[in-house]
Amino acid sequence: MIPTRLLRVLRALCLTLISLTVLSLGLRGPLGYAQEATKTDFIIEVNKPGNRDVPIAIPKPTGGSAMVDTVWEVVRHDLEMSGYFKVLNPDAFIEPASAGLEPGTFKFEDWDVPDAVVLGKTKVESVGDKVRAEVWVYDVPGRRKLGAKAFTGDPNQARRMGHRIADEIILQVTGEPGIFNTRFAVVTQRSGNKEIALVDVDGEGFTSITQNGSINLQPAWSKDGAKIAFTSYRSGNPDIYIADLARGRTTRLSARPGVNIGAAWHPAGDRLAVTLSSNGSGDTDLFMLEAETGRNLGQLTNASGIDVSPAFSPDGGQVAFASERSGGVQIYVMSAAGGDARRVTFNGGHNTDPAWSPKGDKIAYVSRDGVFDVFTVGTDGKGAVRITQGQGDNEDPTWSPDGRYLAFSSTRSGGNHIWMSTADGRHQVQSTKGKGGYSNPSWSPRLSW
Repeated sequence: MIPTRLLRVLRALCLTLISLTVLSLGLRGPLGYAQEATKTDFIIEVNKPGNRDVPIAIPKPTGGSAMVDTVWEVVRHDLEMSGYFKVLNPDAFIEPASAGLEPGTFKFEDWDVPDAVVLGKTKVESVGDKVRAEVWVYDVPGRRKLGAKAFTGDPNQARRMGHRIADEIILQVTGEPGIFNTRFAVVTQRSGNKEIALVDVDGEGFTSITQNGSINLQPAWSKDGAKIAFTSYRSGNPDIYIADLARGRTTRLSARPGVNIGAAWHPAGDRLAVTLSSNGSGDTDLFMLEAETGRNLGQLTNASGIDVSPAFSPDGGQVAFASERSGGVQIYVMSAAGGDARRVTFNGGHNTDPAWSPKGDKIAYVSRDGVFDVFTVGTDGKGAVRITQGQGDNEDPTWSPDGRYLAFSSTRSGGNHIWMSTADGRHQVQSTKGKGGYSNPSWSPRLSW
């Protein structure tokens, strides 16, 4: 029989070892509570290489309604998708149902048993004609509260409430909010035709944007999330249209002879870079068009061969694009006013589809070597990193608004679907599922709904 005093000493030693293990994983010390995050140290250092999945416990809220179940399932799934957490199996939880959310109403020791490092306690209830949710986030080894927040919403928006809770947990643990209150604009063939639609990052919440029965391609969000530019053959020619989401109205921006494709919004939202073949050379070049009228503001490129797929830098001062001016198709960067361009890809003979990171430091692109794969490279042309390999064709990269993730279309699971990856390629997860196929993703800014 081990004496009680010795058991206490051994338990204290075990807790110390757990804390040291947490620190060895790149986890920081306990943090105080703040309604608005003002912390400088966080459990997960977002930019630290080699971060491991942090064990997190998300006990199910009481109530047992379908709405509560949906919120809980969405939160757990979002956290798993994020690549930061190992979401623990609730079968291992021993906390009694009478435990509360606030400090002093539960025992941290109950969460040592499943080896939780982070604890996210939630409450979801109906208040009049609204739903109110609370989330409290704790550092288990540090025995401290990281933060708490309350949300209100409509009863029919349970999934959205779950996304908001997941984003708040990620904010309290990493110092930056999650990306689950964003959406993808995609090309889908659910109806048999290529139409533009919206889906949540987890693949749910399908919303049609076009239903014209034609071919619709290359959706591109405006930075304010209010509009989507895209190319459509609805009038027989590849023309550029803009869908105003708030007004539910679609207008044609450019219907010049030849191709009108590949629209990219300037961060200011007042103009777009596009690819046109109306200059009479037989090649495609980049032009700048006014967003309201489609008026030509100037030709940006005039080299031999094709120039396509413009992508603005975050400050709007530069444009990345694909060009065959050197023989094979490569990625180049030039001033947004046009002029000389510098090459930034040198490996492979066919590199296209550039997407500039919101952080400004990298450009994602697609390289073909038998199959299509996604890479990133520094804007100086150095440090190319392969994101996908041996997983079918992977195309159409697009960055999350915080630059922490990439999304792209992939054939790895059969047919085209949208996959999401951490920016270093470490964690990759499927977003869309089901029949019809999904491609050409464009990642929205954070949305206020």
